[in-house]
Amino acid sequence: MTKRHQRIIPVIALALLLALFYLGDRWRPSWSRPPSPPPEFYPFETASAFFPVAHDDVANKTIEELCASFPHHLTQRIQPVLKMGHGENRDMIDAQFQSVSACFGADELLVFSDLDEVIHGRHAIDILANLPRAYRDNDAEGHENPDYANYEAMYALSREGKLTVDNDPARGKNGWRLDKYKFLAEVERAWLMRPGRDFYVFYETDTYISWDNMFRFLSMLDPQALFYIGSPSPGRHDEQKKVDTWFANGGPGFVLSRGAIEKLLGRRSSPIHGQFIDPPFSLRWLDLLRSDPCGDSILGWAMWTAGVPLSGFFPLFNPYPAHVLPYTDRMWCQPFLTMHKLRPEDMTGLWRWENANRKLGRPLLYSDLFVFLPVASEDVRSNWDNTLWDRLAPGHDTKADSLQACKQACEDSSVCMQYHWQGEQTQKCVLQAFMSLGVAKNPETVERKIPIAGGDQGKDGAGEGEEKFEIVKEDLSYTSGWLKARIDRWVEEHVCKTPDWVFPSIERHY
Repeated sequence: MTKRHQRIIPVIALALLLALFYLGDRWRPSWSRPPSPPPEFYPFETASAFFPVAHDDVANKTIEELCASFPHHLTQRIQPVLKMGHGENRDMIDAQFQSVSACFGADELLVFSDLDEVIHGRHAIDILANLPRAYRDNDAEGHENPDYANYEAMYALSREGKLTVDNDPARGKNGWRLDKYKFLAEVERAWLMRPGRDFYVFYETDTYISWDNMFRFLSMLDPQALFYIGSPSPGRHDEQKKVDTWFANGGPGFVLSRGAIEKLLGRRSSPIHGQFIDPPFSLRWLDLLRSDPCGDSILGWAMWTAGVPLSGFFPLFNPYPAHVLPYTDRMWCQPFLTMHKLRPEDMTGLWRWENANRKLGRPLLYSDLFVFLPVASEDVRSNWDNTLWDRLAPGHDTKADSLQACKQACEDSSVCMQYHWQGEQTQKCVLQAFMSLGVAKNPETVERKIPIAGGDQGKDGAGEGEEKFEIVKEDLSYTSGWLKARIDRWVEEHVCKTPDWVFPSIERHY
């Protein structure tokens, strides 16, 4: 070996050792490496299926003209299912059929209700009529089902031609109690009427859906995978597995994949004679339906028991309406798919705005929605409340003896975007690091119970007496303000280069 080789070999050996040190983790087999945490967001190129993608002069176009661009072919893969009740607010129902549900043909949209009727040219199917008699029968202890008593009373009025929205026995709280029976029933009936679709989108009359964004989102997912998708809400505790479960809040809607519904509705059968061993799906959860007031919670538990846990996709599925959304940097560049409890005028207004602003190469984002409903169109609003809190960016309470002092406190905080003052008596000033429009709220007088000092002492002073309170009346006024220049600067600094599609998570919820 030459002297030159003797000098080179140690250098090569050192280089190999360094390479093994820095790259060794890559060379380890995948099963021996710790799993990498998934990214919070992922980029995904999507294209709009609408043609034309957007319309001009939407304010003067008819619904039929705007719907001419709707991609009807996608309803062969994606089944929309609207759940409603006869006693619901008619302004809300009208707004739903003039916006979100406007473009579906009569044979494309499934409408399930508690009364068989034709509404806006669609057949609303009574989803409760053909449920087993056990739903109406007394329970094991002889208690009748009061929910179905209201249902029967509604039909009695209908047969006599006397039923109206105002005298409907199944409206308001009674309608909400009856509504819980529709969740499991609508899933089963949708599958029976439109079997084998890739995805089923279930929503309500006060749900807003951006169908362009929804179609984009579902194009990324395998329909045979077990997807139960929505905005997470805490559900029942699984005693056997010692874990808390989650369900999809019904208000902003939820999505089930073909694979998930097949798993949910599956029944075991005898290998010898072939008869089913499991009871029919409609009877499987009857006891729970009687005791649990929330149908979406019951569905979530049924999905969990079937082996299909929730895939949480907040804020894509959002349980709050546009006018109270807290705009933060975490959701600014994310697409919005659904929202809940929009006002009728916002439902139709947003739908027309979306028809004018869809884009071919990217979905509409929350930053776009900020343009639709400007938060800081005024510096100050009297009789207005913008303090609807956000768990992602809660407000901070302080004291201020005037509106100007409250505004000054906001200006003195580098992160404050808006403020709220509740009047001279309480001097409560709320500073907020996010932007939200809020709602009108008139002045009011509220009563508060305040413990009396020493009121819990017994006659002997040993502290055995009952705690005593005094009632104090507080006069509250509601004034909200926004730092427009600071908000404008924040918006200019937060330009969305790509949409932030989120991975599923039950830890990310409202």
